[in-house]
Amino acid sequence: MVPTPAETEVRLTGPEEADRFSRFLHGFLSSNGFPFVIVHDTPELLGQLRKVVFEDIGLSRKFASEWLNQRGTAGAA
Repeated sequence: MVPTPAETEVRLTGPEEADRFSRFLHGFLSSNGFPFVIVHDTPELLGQLRKVVFEDIGLSRKFASEWLNQRGTAGAA
């Protein structure tokens, strides 16, 4: 299945990154007025794949961009 523009795939590398993802998602939702979001959790797949789906394409793109920026910052620390 090809992701729609309002869907972001996030592949987590382990429990520490999964915890960081949960904290990031909560903060993102809080700072954006708690928009409607669906998180599909597929732990049976290698790498702990999550699909994050927003109704708004712009918000989905903002989420993807901020997660990638935050993830790069965490990896450099």
